[in-house]
Amino acid sequence: MINSLKVVALGECMIEFAPAGEGLFRRACAGDSFNSAVYLARQFSPAIAVSYMTGLGEDASSALIRHALLDEGISDETIISVKDRAPGLYLIENDESGERFFQYWRSQSAARSMFDGWTAVQIAERLAGFDLLYLTGISLAILDPDQRANLLDAIAQLQGRLQVAFDPNFRPALWPDHDLCRQSYQRVAALCDYALVTLDDHAALWPDQSAEEAGQSWLGWGASEVVVKEGGSHCLIMAGEESLSVAPPLRLSPVDTTGAGDSFAAGYLGARLLGQGRQQAAQLAHSIAAQVIMHPGGVIEKANWQRVEEEPTS
Repeated sequence: MINSLKVVALGECMIEFAPAGEGLFRRACAGDSFNSAVYLARQFSPAIAVSYMTGLGEDASSALIRHALLDEGISDETIISVKDRAPGLYLIENDESGERFFQYWRSQSAARSMFDGWTAVQIAERLAGFDLLYLTGISLAILDPDQRANLLDAIAQLQGRLQVAFDPNFRPALWPDHDLCRQSYQRVAALCDYALVTLDDHAALWPDQSAEEAGQSWLGWGASEVVVKEGGSHCLIMAGEESLSVAPPLRLSPVDTTGAGDSFAAGYLGARLLGQGRQQAAQLAHSIAAQVIMHPGGVIEKANWQRVEEEPTS
């Protein structure tokens, strides 16, 4: 029997409407941390067992998300039931380069209340037993200040027992107070083992920094290992005194860049958890992201997914 490593991704899964041609849209379930959970499960199961933590209601859309989780082999045991709430939804539109633009309807989503009334101790008890927690800037932004503070306190209580990975994934509309956002990110950095930073997101909060300066900032705030991504270009990995640049295997013309960073995170974190080196992990992450951006939506349909063959460890 395989003794799987246990990963829990925390955040918000929404109902997604992605372009399907001729003015049509395809309905699916997606959201940054959910997307990463799906690609972790598709690429690394059964070596890694994936769970998803969010708030859902009792409506048809919540049932659709639960079904999507189970269909991907992701445990729903960490789902929190939130009475009289439902998932949010969003619509994707793309320009000619594949860059995506979103419209959101999420102000009353169940995920925003997932820890309403919970203490830090209760959250820590729910997270205990996992090997790694993955969360994003959106995971933090959707929570009110009390829920956010209790979540971060819970993570601090588990430091040394739970690895933490964080993708800042900055969304200005969710952070009207940019100073509060900066403070929250720095607090997470002090707790995290892996920071997966997109340079454009970082520059929106800390302008005029190069990739190297951004990496040094996150290391200085306490992150153990930092990956700075520069869109479809190379990524810079920094840990201690080590600095490594890894380019993607191919230059592509994306159909839809939705899910690119989410799938990259899944590939990188899964490979690192299973003992692969930083360069090999980044190469795998690039390859998974390259597959994802050639299809519409945050989660590509199973029929279009191919597990990426990993290079043997030298």
